[in-house]
Amino acid sequence: MCMANVKEGPKLSLRAERAEVTRRRIAEAARRLFATSGYGATTLTAVASEAGVAVQTVYAVYGSKAGILRSLRGVVLRQPEAEALFEHAIQEPSAERKLELFARSIRQRWEHGHDIVAIHEDAAATDKTLRGEVDQVLAIRRRGLGQLARSLAGDLTPGVAEARATAILDALTLPQVYREFVDLQGWTSDEFEAWLATTLQQQLLRR
Repeated sequence: MCMANVKEGPKLSLRAERAEVTRRRIAEAARRLFATSGYGATTLTAVASEAGVAVQTVYAVYGSKAGILRSLRGVVLRQPEAEALFEHAIQEPSAERKLELFARSIRQRWEHGHDIVAIHEDAAATDKTLRGEVDQVLAIRRRGLGQLARSLAGDLTPGVAEARATAILDALTLPQVYREFVDLQGWTSDEFEAWLATTLQQQLLRR
């Protein structure tokens, strides 16, 4: 009886590992197709073909294109390193260092997920349900930026109130800005991070 249990454990572990590999393969295939062909034009059959699996497998794992998209959104939302950098920035007493840490957190987040944000915007243009989900994520983002702006109280340049500071933080850290500089203009991620930190310091901090 004990021998049987010992043998069954590795089999279940291997099965789970294979399922996770399949799940990732489908998500990565969908990510490529959504980015190149557009969310609306991409079918689950095309995703299955790209991933090298049966379309029934795609349905079984994700249920729908929206299901895949929600899973991809987790790539952007669940980034422990970026979250840790943001929390460190909130607690940092030096305003200049605070914005450097924040710039690094933004670089980290968009380095791994700016294309997914663009895919969501494309999908939300035709799917009202997804539009609502995107709006919820944006609201969470703005609350975080407002928290950062409040942590800069006393260090903001004259004439820049908390609301304006939040708007500046929002505008300069949009994923489209990262894409413009890094994907289209050929900047490195390091260059983007340095530019962002310097620009935020110049725009927000009293001299």
